[in-house]
Amino acid sequence: MSYRQDVFVAMKAISTIKTSLRMGVMAAALSVLIAPLASTAQADVDHPEFFRVKMKPGATLNVRKDPSIKAKKIGALPAETDGIVNLGCHVGMPYLEWRNSTTAVRKVETRRKWCNIQYNGMVGWTAGQYLEADRPD
Repeated sequence: MSYRQDVFVAMKAISTIKTSLRMGVMAAALSVLIAPLASTAQADVDHPEFFRVKMKPGATLNVRKDPSIKAKKIGALPAETDGIVNLGCHVGMPYLEWRNSTTAVRKVETRRKWCNIQYNGMVGWTAGQYLEADRPD
């Protein structure tokens, strides 16, 4: 090999080493940042893995396609149904829908928590105020 080829090979090796080191440092930093979030999410009481319907016997909880009282109803869950998988919750309806609603609807939606759930193959949204934490069998 010529001197020029040797220099090129050495520079290429140094570049590869630098890239590997940067990737390793980024991966280590990312794992340090994510680890506390993962353990916090599993231990968070407000976000249980499973829900049960918290309503009086004979009542039913509507399940909707989207997180809105105006969304299409896709099913219903009887009172005390358990084993409902929590896919995530958020508070209130989307802002544009809230802005275009009546004052009464705005007041209700400001306090309403919507939860995305899965139960017996049905996936949809329901009012979180009627759900409580449940433990799997």
